[in-house]
Amino acid sequence: MKIKTLLTVLTICLTLTPLSVQAQTAHMAVSVAEVGTLDPHFANKIGEVPIIRMVYQSLLRHPAGEIDVAKLEPSLATQWAVADDKLTWTFHLRKGVKWHEEYGALTAEDVKFSLDRIRDEKVGSPARKAISAIESVTVVDPYTVQIKTTDPYPVLPAMMVEERFGYIICKKAAEKLGEDLKYHPIGTGPFMYDSYKPRESFTLKANTDYWGGKPSLDKVMVSFMPDDSTRELALRNGEVHAINIPAKQEWIDRLRKAGFVVNLTSPANTFVLHFNLTKKPLDNKKVRMALCHAISRDLLVQFLGKDVAKPEVSPLPEGYLGHTKDLAMYPYDVEKAKQLLAEAGFKDGFKLTMNISNSNIYLPPMQIIQEMWKKVGVELELKVVDHPTYHKLIRQDVNPVVIYGAYRYPLTGTRYFTQFYHSDSIVGKETAVINFSHYGEALPGVDQYIDGARFELDQAKQVAMWEAAQKQIKSDCVSMPLFTRKYAMAKSKIFDQGFEQKSYSFYQVTEKSMIR
Repeated sequence: MKIKTLLTVLTICLTLTPLSVQAQTAHMAVSVAEVGTLDPHFANKIGEVPIIRMVYQSLLRHPAGEIDVAKLEPSLATQWAVADDKLTWTFHLRKGVKWHEEYGALTAEDVKFSLDRIRDEKVGSPARKAISAIESVTVVDPYTVQIKTTDPYPVLPAMMVEERFGYIICKKAAEKLGEDLKYHPIGTGPFMYDSYKPRESFTLKANTDYWGGKPSLDKVMVSFMPDDSTRELALRNGEVHAINIPAKQEWIDRLRKAGFVVNLTSPANTFVLHFNLTKKPLDNKKVRMALCHAISRDLLVQFLGKDVAKPEVSPLPEGYLGHTKDLAMYPYDVEKAKQLLAEAGFKDGFKLTMNISNSNIYLPPMQIIQEMWKKVGVELELKVVDHPTYHKLIRQDVNPVVIYGAYRYPLTGTRYFTQFYHSDSIVGKETAVINFSHYGEALPGVDQYIDGARFELDQAKQVAMWEAAQKQIKSDCVSMPLFTRKYAMAKSKIFDQGFEQKSYSFYQVTEKSMIR
């Protein structure tokens, strides 16, 4: 009788045990209907990247929750250095790292295979261009690899991190699985493949042989929920622990009021107005200065939401290596704008016509600017087109003004300034990227600073060149930095990541993350 009573009590106790002390499963929902691929050399969608970061690793990494090129940490490599020739980089690998599912130990052959795979034109990885400076990858011994670049390439270590460019994959697994690697990833990370339900979810389980220690979580499930309201309801009902949300103030306020943690992270997409210096009257510096003085970045941020966006003060966004806050940007001053227009011969203003995307992150800010410019006599006609058409048209050099939101890794002036301000990047050229202003052609530009900095290994000297470039771009009034629109995420208070998330577009999960 006593035994029967004891068993009954134990049954009741187990039934009442909180979920947090049972099997540790973190459940996340992302705003996609499906993942296209989990091959780290191709994936870049918001539903793909969080999974990949849990499975795959790179030679180096950022501190958990951060993206800071000045704070690189060892990961699969424990040491790295560049030779006196400034071209040869040596990476020493961590010993005892195991691939998932009995694929053996990580070696230098896997590193060479991975980087050569990205560099192979036939493979077609979108990361290929980003590491085009790599000339060769050589295996020195099982735990040492050398990377040689065509020119001094100071950002190489930053390229060897957990951003598409640096993920290391298993040579044996890639050769055995082939196309199946897209949905059956094999990495060295704290979590490994468990199950996949197309258009529904992807589940990972703890890698008990993880070199960084056994994860606190037993499983992580990532559900695909493209509808914003569905994700919010799932969070409110306790069905998921974390979601990404629209970067809108009403969402942030509502979820915070409901007791959820809302994280807003940057660097993110920074929106800038680029003036086409070949289009009249924008070839006149006083006109460009007037248009800048007629814009209130504070009002733009107020409209977007005080937590959603922040004003930008420099052509190189905050958070990028080399960013300076010491620029005296063009303050909002309607009378000053009118004065400059009069001095330029446009006392009564003028008319501009530009194509604009119908995207809700492009059109509303430009409509606000349209009203601001009207106050100084500038009549702006907006021709609204769909987003793909907009991107096509601005590369055809038809707009006198282009608004463009961008995030560029690595977070230095290297890619950012090269793409937007180098003369080789002018739209219409064979080497075109997104220099919409024709800077370096219509005006001398800042090529000397960009070229100097991207080949300079001394970080202090590199930063000095980025600062000089920012000052020159501001002085020439080539563009007008507007705001950075942050990434927004929400989570339950019981989801403890084990670190503070300052960057990234979705929640990171590491071996330290847990459900409390």
